[in-house]
Amino acid sequence: MQPIIWGTAGHIDHGKTALIEALTGTNTDRLQEEQDRGVTIDIGFAFLTDEISFIDVPGHEKFVKNMVTGVSTIDAALVVIAADDGVMPQTREHVEILELLDVQSGIIAMTKTDIAEPEWIDLVEESIGEFVAGTVLEDAQIIRTSAEKREGIEQLRDAILDISTKLPRRLDRGIPRLPIDRVFSVKGFGTVVTGSVLSGKFQTDDTVEILPSRQKSKIRGIQTHGHSVKTAGMSERAALNLGGVETGDLERGFQVTSPGFLTVTNTLYTSCRILSGSEHPLEQNQRVRVHLGTTEILARCSIIDGQEIKQGDEGFVKLRLEDQTVATSGDKFILRFYSPMRTIGGGTVLILEDRLEKNRNGLIDLLNGLDTSDLPEMIVGQLKLRHPALLSVDELSRRLFYADALLEPSIADLKNASAISAYEIDGTIKFGIRDLLEDEKFRLKERIGTYQQKHPKEPGIQKSQLEQETGLPEETFRALITKIIETGDIVEEGPILRTPDHEIRLSSSEMEFKERLENYIRAQGFQPPAIHDLEDELDISGNELRQFLKILLYEKAVERLPGDLYFHVKQTEQLRAELEEFFQSNETLTVSEFKDITGSSRKYTIPLLEYADQRGWTMRDGEVRRKQNL
Repeated sequence: MQPIIWGTAGHIDHGKTALIEALTGTNTDRLQEEQDRGVTIDIGFAFLTDEISFIDVPGHEKFVKNMVTGVSTIDAALVVIAADDGVMPQTREHVEILELLDVQSGIIAMTKTDIAEPEWIDLVEESIGEFVAGTVLEDAQIIRTSAEKREGIEQLRDAILDISTKLPRRLDRGIPRLPIDRVFSVKGFGTVVTGSVLSGKFQTDDTVEILPSRQKSKIRGIQTHGHSVKTAGMSERAALNLGGVETGDLERGFQVTSPGFLTVTNTLYTSCRILSGSEHPLEQNQRVRVHLGTTEILARCSIIDGQEIKQGDEGFVKLRLEDQTVATSGDKFILRFYSPMRTIGGGTVLILEDRLEKNRNGLIDLLNGLDTSDLPEMIVGQLKLRHPALLSVDELSRRLFYADALLEPSIADLKNASAISAYEIDGTIKFGIRDLLEDEKFRLKERIGTYQQKHPKEPGIQKSQLEQETGLPEETFRALITKIIETGDIVEEGPILRTPDHEIRLSSSEMEFKERLENYIRAQGFQPPAIHDLEDELDISGNELRQFLKILLYEKAVERLPGDLYFHVKQTEQLRAELEEFFQSNETLTVSEFKDITGSSRKYTIPLLEYADQRGWTMRDGEVRRKQNL
């Protein structure tokens, strides 16, 4: 049988703890104060079999915080209702909490049947049926019990075993995660934390991360059901002996996981449902208590669509937490009024972001896409959220808290359905929403065409300029441009992008000037002119001049040297030939010798030498140059 965690629920003094002791032989009231007062204050633990654990929770309204901690990690609920009292206020609140946390299965144990009349018991059972109608417990068995006289205990035990074998297995996200519900020290061992394993598997000697404190630790030992083991998996109660951390550094509400997966945050975007029986609606900027996993944290509500969410309604809420916490998409939570402390509703964490740059309608559309438990839809939602960035499987894994192996089949299906596209970037495959990326490619091509129309004298647009104008992430820009080039829709020539049919269009007078400019640069030989020299000599403004220089650079008629000097390509061929001849009889070249070769002044010698270095013809070695690739 797979491991199963059951949790109790019900009003104070209805016999939850006594019933668990009758079933397991364990008194879960471990605190002295609990034993002295006969009242459960904190959560307690017991084991029915090697696979079935129990978390016993307090029933008093003052301890609902601890109750939520206990049932936040359970697979099924044992709802306890005393025969002499029937359904009471905390019975109702506890069942509401179970529904909000999406606990799908359970049994109802009617306790204390030994102190009630048979006719009254029949009436109570009827009222219980009416109470659970329309809830997840509508079809739950109602078993009459007496812990005092051990009546119905075996029947209850059999029912628990039967349901435990039939429970659908919760999805294991494949990454180890344990919300801490107890921290203590064991002499000779050190710090120990306990909790329910929500996913993945912990192993001895694993390195783990403790959040939100971001401490790293190594697991020295593991116990489940009181036995030392090598591993602890999903739905097992586990005690982890952690090395390198002190008990004072940890507390209930912290979480243990694999490093780098869970996120510390103080902002949650959520889908929230308000109970139909809530005393008040949820109002804008209302202060609430958020019960998330094993922690309670105060928050302010920012209702995204409107000023309130009425009783029985649902809506999207941004929770601005007053302290940092740990969460991931799909986590369930409970909302309670700050004062008086009554449950108002609950919901699901959708995303963790400090700020989403969306207008209200765009944000609602985005959150609607994320409000799902369907993994392919979750992947699409995350890719839409991060667009125009592209995400790898590893990045999706960390954002969704799903192991790579679980994501890959859904990603393959989405690719086959043409919902997403894959791009290889520096050896890593990354993904994005196909339609959105096709729109980006269309805009890129449109921008190139528009630029060419506005600048007919230019060979095309500089790639760096296009990237800056689009504002796309650098790797997305590279990936899309590469795809467009592969289809032949644009041509890449060095740093220039153009359409295949684009040609530089010059009038006859402009052609004449271009030839005049080229001839002048060539005539300067090894004294390449700068922009201001050309402006003065040819009587042309800097902007116009640069336009023609771009054309000559594109046509590879001239080259630009350090210092913004322009050198004719015929001279580059001559310079290379001069260097080849010199190095046939010399091992090193000084600045003075280079000056003699070119007949240039020092003003031009240094830029020409640096150009030779850039071309890889020479290599600087202290104060001299040596031959490299000539």
